[in-house]
Amino acid sequence: MGVFNSFAFITMKLDRVQSFDINILKGALLTNPEGGEFYIKGVCVNLDEHNVFLILENDETVEWSDVEDWSIQFQGRITP
Repeated sequence: MGVFNSFAFITMKLDRVQSFDINILKGALLTNPEGGEFYIKGVCVNLDEHNVFLILENDETVEWSDVEDWSIQFQGRITP
């Protein structure tokens, strides 16, 4: 008897005004509209410009505003 893994994805629309601990982004999986997948390795903030940048596993950086059409899967759990 074979073992089959199945995954269910839940999509939800979030209000624009949300806040969370920025550390939850580390380890999350981003998927772009073309299907490319990238794990978030870190997060940095440009304080002068008020921009948030995601550092991807391949050391590339992408601005938070540029991933608006991407999906995100949080991998870990929130710990106090």
